[in-house]
Amino acid sequence: MASPAYIDIVKRKQAEQQSRIPQEWRLKSLPDDSVTDVRHIPRESGILSAREVEITETFDAVELADRIRRRIYSCHEVTLAFCKRAAIAQQLLNCLTEIFFDKALERAKQLDKHLEEHGLPLGPFHGVPISLKDNFNYPGYDSSSGVVALCFRPAKEKSSIVTVLEDAGAVFYCKTNIPQTMMSLDSVNLIWGRALNPLNRKLTAGGSSGGEGALIGIRGSLIGIGSDVGGSIRVPAMCNGLYGVKPSAHRYVSQVGSEFIIPGSFGVGLSFSTGPIATSLRSCELLLKVVSDGKLWESEPHVLFSPWRTLEFKPRPMKFLVLMTDLVTTPLPPVQRVLKETTAQLQSRGHKVVVLDDPPKFVKQLHGLSNKLMSIEGGTWASDLVDKTGEPKVPWVAPRLKRRDPATLKQLFELNSKNEELITQSLKLWKSSDGQGFDAIICPVAPHPTPQPDAWNGAGYTSMFNMLDWPSGAIPARNVTREDLEATLGAETGTSWDKINRTKLWEKREDYLGSPLSLQIVGKKFQEEELLHAMHVVDEVVSGTRGAAVRDHKL
Repeated sequence: MASPAYIDIVKRKQAEQQSRIPQEWRLKSLPDDSVTDVRHIPRESGILSAREVEITETFDAVELADRIRRRIYSCHEVTLAFCKRAAIAQQLLNCLTEIFFDKALERAKQLDKHLEEHGLPLGPFHGVPISLKDNFNYPGYDSSSGVVALCFRPAKEKSSIVTVLEDAGAVFYCKTNIPQTMMSLDSVNLIWGRALNPLNRKLTAGGSSGGEGALIGIRGSLIGIGSDVGGSIRVPAMCNGLYGVKPSAHRYVSQVGSEFIIPGSFGVGLSFSTGPIATSLRSCELLLKVVSDGKLWESEPHVLFSPWRTLEFKPRPMKFLVLMTDLVTTPLPPVQRVLKETTAQLQSRGHKVVVLDDPPKFVKQLHGLSNKLMSIEGGTWASDLVDKTGEPKVPWVAPRLKRRDPATLKQLFELNSKNEELITQSLKLWKSSDGQGFDAIICPVAPHPTPQPDAWNGAGYTSMFNMLDWPSGAIPARNVTREDLEATLGAETGTSWDKINRTKLWEKREDYLGSPLSLQIVGKKFQEEELLHAMHVVDEVVSGTRGAAVRDHKL
């Protein structure tokens, strides 16, 4: 009996990837499984020179771009350093998919020549290597999205986000790992395997931009492009102690030509957006500004005219709403404690904070409706792709991706009507009892710290803001402490999600010790500039309590 088609395709794809890592960049031996934190290995491997360690470990993307402009580093040596480090990262973490180091190095030489001849950079990212989530197109390379049937179908054109950033001087050099069908908050598929967390390889790297999180977490990249339809930027940022921003979908989305999207589906149900994950918040801000300045609305049919607004924020007390629960899943003690600590820290700096321990009942409905909007198509399209080569579904996807009847037009209208109703009710959250508006909302990224692979318990705290289309971002707060693990559980909500959180996710709490905790900061639709300002304010306030794993953009 002949083997299923997917087996040969996977073998050929893995061999192709392996051939693109030069022999001299390969580790002499891999660490034992007992070595969980592998962030030190690139600098100790002997593959990177002292100067390349300096380039990859000392700066964020903004400062590195400045040093390239001032000719302290050449584009070529910077690109070579990050190609080497990405190759090491792949051997440790399975974080890459497509590798095109040779093309990147050739582009870097051209960028050096441009700087030499013209004296001015192409743009703000001149010579800065940027990594790319697998689902975005780069000519000559697959966008398989973790599905075997999409292998060996190289893209012919660039995604619009790639064009905009290359026009600003960026160097693309690799694509990063994702889950099978992109439908998971972990990142594992049959082609590339599982992306691992560099801080602790026993914990998940997150998903669906998990390869980005892992690569940036080990500084094989300083900034990368992710996409987010339910938490796929914010979750990997949390898991790997990084910054990530999910912008408004109709301001930042790059979907033209994407392989893994049902044609005509954007705007029906939940819509994804395109945004950054990075080692610093100012790097995220620069990327969003550059993309806005690049006028995505001239190439993307769903992006609205939305130039970047340069605003002057004068120092003043800000007003924050802290959402302690979504009424579905009560956050575990480490998450509750960091929210309370952040409240106290903000208040000590003179900011006004309103803590919402018992939010309006409609907040609970956001979770359920998000799930319904995520599955209106019924799963047939993705199932057809997976079944095409006989590819089995990975364990997390298998019980969730099943063929169901798609929503009827009547049901779609009903879901959309409920969506409009909940958006209208949710807008009231921005007004406080004194009639003044809040500057931002603070809430968890998840009701638990970073768990083991395949253990993520729902996406309600992130997907609600995809449904509302409110921009939101993750910032690292501090690491989980022993005191966090000895605290008592909060109130039960009675849902199945909460039960799993209080049992399976809390019984393994020793796994969380030392892992990063994050805060989610939420802004108003199309107001990314104000959101980033609020994120900077909160980031500055919590920076003093962060552990070495997540202190700043340096290792």
